[in-house]
Amino acid sequence: MQKYILVLVILMLGGKVFASNPVDVYEATVNIEKDTTHEYMCGLAEGDQLIFSYESEKGGKLEKIEVLEYPSSLKFSDYRTSEVKPKTITITSTGIYLFRFTNAEKKPKVFRYKIQRIPAGEQTVRFNPTVYWKTATDTVWYNDGQQSTTVTDTVIHNLTDRLVKVHSKMNSGGNRTSFSFTLPQGTIAYSYYVGVNQSGSKAFADATGSLLRSTSPFISKIPGYGPLAALAMNGTSFLTTLVSGESVKYWITDALNGNLFNVEKPFKYIKYAEVVNDFSRMTAPLKGTYFICLQNENKLQSIDVTLKVTAVALRQKKIIRPIRKFRLESKSEPCLKN
Repeated sequence: MQKYILVLVILMLGGKVFASNPVDVYEATVNIEKDTTHEYMCGLAEGDQLIFSYESEKGGKLEKIEVLEYPSSLKFSDYRTSEVKPKTITITSTGIYLFRFTNAEKKPKVFRYKIQRIPAGEQTVRFNPTVYWKTATDTVWYNDGQQSTTVTDTVIHNLTDRLVKVHSKMNSGGNRTSFSFTLPQGTIAYSYYVGVNQSGSKAFADATGSLLRSTSPFISKIPGYGPLAALAMNGTSFLTTLVSGESVKYWITDALNGNLFNVEKPFKYIKYAEVVNDFSRMTAPLKGTYFICLQNENKLQSIDVTLKVTAVALRQKKIIRPIRKFRLESKSEPCLKN
């Protein structure tokens, strides 16, 4: 029994001594030219004890000595030194380690350095520290000039939205009034609403509520979308025609004839009606300034007229974007084969 115990102790001690023996990784004497850097790379295993030493001949000093976990994690550095006595560094992760020596002076230097490792255990004794190189291909994106794209937006223009008082025929100020509106550039259609008194105003409000409840996709996508925008875009506006109530005469004219209306001279018109309320989509003419002319035929009672005009225009704009291209670039990368 004592024989077996003795053998076990010898094996344990022998294993410990073997594991603690340094393994030479690299040793060199280097002649480093002025204003240059010497580098060496090797692989180290997690748990290794790195032993590093450096000595300069004739006491010459190097500007900087560094040990890094590749590519840039600094583990040790020293400056303006001629010697680094054996330095032990614990390796926390398996990887490639870079030893860099920098000569910043104007004359060459000669120095020696040695790299050893104490394996963490028997499993890493045969760890291969040699660094190999492999070729990797990267995709590199870059801008090569610009390109422009023309996009078209639909824009809603609410040109007129007012409540207008039109006096009676017996009023000393007269029973006529008019308002102008100018169609924006790019107008493809416009629509208008004329409604007398509270019933005319309520008819428009009811149409607005019905449109909102319809969950039309245009409501959320186009700012200012309402019954008149729907009408101008040839959609469902929910506007209804009233058949009873106070009425108003209205004309749509161009600017010249609108001024003739105001001075009570004969004029020409684009559209005319006498209504409680009215609405329409107009597709011509689509450029310039126009008038909505109102006249109250009631001898004694003034009327309030809801007057609204909405235009739908197309707006083009250029969007400039960079032209994206790519190229394949090959580069060498260090690697281990453990």
